[in-house]
Amino acid sequence: MSGETLPREQPSLQDMDLLSRLTQFFEALGQHLRAGHGWFIFNARGQRGARITAFILGRLADYQLLYTYCFVPWRDFALNAYMVEVELQSMAAQRQVLQGRVRQEYDIAIRVSRDNLAKMMVSDLLIVAGVLPQHRHELVFLDQAVERRYQHRLSTILITPAQPHELAFEIERVAPGERYWERLFERMYERSLIAL
Repeated sequence: MSGETLPREQPSLQDMDLLSRLTQFFEALGQHLRAGHGWFIFNARGQRGARITAFILGRLADYQLLYTYCFVPWRDFALNAYMVEVELQSMAAQRQVLQGRVRQEYDIAIRVSRDNLAKMMVSDLLIVAGVLPQHRHELVFLDQAVERRYQHRLSTILITPAQPHELAFEIERVAPGERYWERLFERMYERSLIAL
């Protein structure tokens, strides 16, 4: 076995096409950001998702002095959603009675959450990797972020491990009868390139 090399895994035709399209996108990044163009990338789980995310972040490193961007793994996005939509709102009514260390921790949590939220909302480009809402507050937060960025023509890249029908099913399961999936897909479809 010594001296033998293992064959390298060849990327799929879909991945080669996606990386080619992403390369073209980043070669004209300024133009795309001015127009508010983004990406909605489906079926990016495991190594494929990591490869796509690493490629995007690698290309953005070339532009770090020209444009602002915010990369948020879904875990961090979901945690921020919980802090903003659930925890801090439930404590807001009690803020006046909080004292000492508890009050300081609450104020720090508010400041950190607001700073994270502001960065997500005003960066030239927001990248959220691993999108898969499991709770209503995550979905509400995602909906608000995408809507606000859409209204201000700011570019968004959403990367999800799910196929479109799987993500639609999960969103419907989390918020039955509400139009979160339709609104999310409409907003992203109008100004984004789609990849499966």
